[in-house]
Amino acid sequence: MEDYGKIDRKMLEHICSIAKLNLSDEEYARYQKELQDVIDVFRQMDKVDTQEEPSYHPIEIKDRLRDDEVIAHEWDPLCNSKSFEGRYFKSPKIV
Repeated sequence: MEDYGKIDRKMLEHICSIAKLNLSDEEYARYQKELQDVIDVFRQMDKVDTQEEPSYHPIEIKDRLRDDEVIAHEWDPLCNSKSFEGRYFKSPKIV
């Protein structure tokens, strides 16, 4: 299996062909180094122990949800209409 943690010229050429990029030799050298630096940073992040509690919250997070309560709601959909008859809208006859 190929080591995908190592960015070489062949891999960079493959990436550029997929992205349809034409790079000069100087750009290949620069991007090869930059991509290798990014891969190295991700390797360092992989080594971090993540089994303990997350450290990105400075205070303890508690649920602030309320209990659901059923509340009776009276709603009359016809209350703003001027033309209704019983429980129905009243409209002019269409012939």
